Amino acid sequence: MGTISQRKLADGTIRFRAEIRISRKGLANFKESKTFNSMRLAQKWLAMREEEIEENPDILLGRSDVTNITLANAIEKYLDEVGNEYGRTKTYCLRLIQKFPIAQYIITKIRPADISEHVALRKGGYAKLDLKPIATSTLQHELLHIRGVLSHASVMWDVNVDLAGFDKATAQLRKTRQISSSGKRDRLPTTAELKKLTEYFYRKWQKPVYSYPMHLIMWFAIFSCRRESEITEMLLADYDEDNEVWKVRDLKNPNGSKGNHKEFNVLEPCQKMIELLQRKDVRKRMLKRGYDKDLLIPLSPRTIGGEFRNACKLLGIEDLRFHDLRHEGCTRLAEQGLTIPQIQQVSLHDSWGSLERYVSVKKRKKTIELDEVLPLIGEE
Repeated sequence: MGTISQRKLADGTIRFRAEIRISRKGLANFKESKTFNSMRLAQKWLAMREEEIEENPDILLGRSDVTNITLANAIEKYLDEVGNEYGRTKTYCLRLIQKFPIAQYIITKIRPADISEHVALRKGGYAKLDLKPIATSTLQHELLHIRGVLSHASVMWDVNVDLAGFDKATAQLRKTRQISSSGKRDRLPTTAELKKLTEYFYRKWQKPVYSYPMHLIMWFAIFSCRRESEITEMLLADYDEDNEVWKVRDLKNPNGSKGNHKEFNVLEPCQKMIELLQRKDVRKRMLKRGYDKDLLIPLSPRTIGGEFRNACKLLGIEDLRFHDLRHEGCTRLAEQGLTIPQIQQVSLHDSWGSLERYVSVKKRKKTIELDEVLPLIGEE
């Protein structure tokens, strides 16, 4: 009745998908699946679920397991059904939501007061998970993710979810400024900050046990205008060196990233960073982490982000994020006189509206260029 399949993610992680398929005369085909980190957990769930179906055949009618489903279980079911269509960020956010009190509520009984309580909890921080308070814009994204699950349950599982009540609650929270849309961020690293970071990361690289070439990764992020999550998923086979383009797979998109593959123009400074990242000694040290050898940067995006944050903290650099390097890269292209369509061919922004800030950008008096970067990383 049940099977377990194994699949390897882009970062080399192994996942085990347990699936139950049942066909019975007079009933619609029944299918249920769940993904686990280990074979043991997959086998345990499969045995338990098969026993539940044996004891309660009404489950095959498809409603008994969703009419009183909690938000935590609804998220699990939602991810099993459509999770592969979305990126790592949304999946991580939904997994995090499962750990909050609101996740224990039955989805048909979630009230505006429950949503308000969740917002208050997140704004004040959650000591149980060692989580700090989050911004109102992050909260709005979180509620949108919850609504996405509830909407899916309403349409696909025929569950009577109060979406109108949810929308009224979020509208009021927005009106009272408890949640809000993201404001445009304009933080750029200064030349002094970029030099500090480059020198710091290069010093760390001199230690043979250190396997993160952050002195190269940060400049690759700038010259390629790539997001943190993208640079660790770029396949070497997708680099068309002759035409100087690289295909980015499952590019972030509001309508779902699965299958959204696009090529970006690889400009000369970026080509140099690619060359340095592909040196045998650099790759040998990166591959010690055990990730996929077919990737340009076979490392964990989460650790890369952590390394960058820790460096900024140690160096006294305030309010600088790894994503700001993408903004820095786009700004440099605008300063060089590239048009919006030309910048878009590198950054792969979905709309021109996202690039409007670069239309009338004024060239900064001093920026550190590739020829100044190379001596800082031992490339005289």
